[in-house]
Amino acid sequence: MSASAALSSLGAFALVLASMFVVPFALWCNFSLARTAQLDARVGAPWLWLLAFVVTLGLPVALAVWKYGTDGRRLSAAMMWLPLLWNLGAILLCTQVIPGLLVQSLRAQGDLAGKRFGDSHKVARILSAVGNGLADRLAPPVPAAPRAGARESAPTPVTAIAGAAPNSAIAVPFSAAGNAILMSVELEGPAGRLSLPYLFDTGASFTTVHTETAAKLGLTVPPDAPTLQFNTASGPRESRMVYLPKLRLGGIELKGLLVSVCDGCANDRSQGLLGLNVMREFLVEMDYQAERMKLLPRPHEGQPNRAYDIYPAVQIEVEGSPEIWLGRIRWVLLVKNRSTVAIENVVPEVHFSDGQRMAGAPIARIEPGGSGRSLVEGKTIAEDHEKLGFTLALAEAYW
Repeated sequence: MSASAALSSLGAFALVLASMFVVPFALWCNFSLARTAQLDARVGAPWLWLLAFVVTLGLPVALAVWKYGTDGRRLSAAMMWLPLLWNLGAILLCTQVIPGLLVQSLRAQGDLAGKRFGDSHKVARILSAVGNGLADRLAPPVPAAPRAGARESAPTPVTAIAGAAPNSAIAVPFSAAGNAILMSVELEGPAGRLSLPYLFDTGASFTTVHTETAAKLGLTVPPDAPTLQFNTASGPRESRMVYLPKLRLGGIELKGLLVSVCDGCANDRSQGLLGLNVMREFLVEMDYQAERMKLLPRPHEGQPNRAYDIYPAVQIEVEGSPEIWLGRIRWVLLVKNRSTVAIENVVPEVHFSDGQRMAGAPIARIEPGGSGRSLVEGKTIAEDHEKLGFTLALAEAYW
């Protein structure tokens, strides 16, 4: 075989190979364009597929037959390059005539495949990565504004808190006997209320209750309740976490807290520890001489975000394998509610080791023992995607 014949065969093979990738993708894009143009409101999906097939392959085949007729050799040769050239030309034309619709269609590739194969399927992830990658080249995305009401990544400035509600501060008396700050806290559960002495402990992540206190309040402590490990004076302890409907400190009421059932955290002077999940809701000013603690509530627009309390009571995992394609992720996060109370407007979040965060789609409601699914999709910024570590967290959640 001569060199020219070998080059011709190699070229034909390359054209066929390119067509095998371009033509199916063009078919998918044409169907997506029809969906984006809302043609499916007038005809069904099978007709849209037929229309996409005619535009993608039917027209170039008809053109080749019209041009070469019964000349089988030339017709076969044309079918190696004409569908490829036709679809590449059509895509180029769309970038000039209907760029907005094309970008919208490309970004919809993952959703379209997700409806067919499942959001976490490899096909959906690859098409999402390819479609969004091409769309980013045509129309670079504008950085999204922070979500309204989302959890802040840094503490709210003190001046902003003080300026929000200057007359809302409440003075809470405490006893500093023995260098321990003791104060009266009112707990409320399904069975009633209790006013108990509590120890203000800046090292406690969560407020605690004694087993007897939980029983008197009517708090349900199931055997499979979520657990956390705490460091106490007696050493590390594993404690079950339960939902507390209300806690009052001075004249301030906090609703929906996760508390730790910890018998080792009580003694003859206090019935528990007042932890960070309560105190983080305030700006605290201590006056040891007057034995007064001034509490200024942090302002909230609407219902306060309880992601800090709810996170220990949920189980979050990635559905399938956490793969990264072309620098993009398309993961489904499964969130299981292990508490005894329904949670609402749950927004899970992926924290990457390079500092980047991606929030998932909100889950409207998850019943106790139930699960919800949230789609997280976006572009990573790390260079070495294979070694990109991550953790799963909650950006927002409400009791």
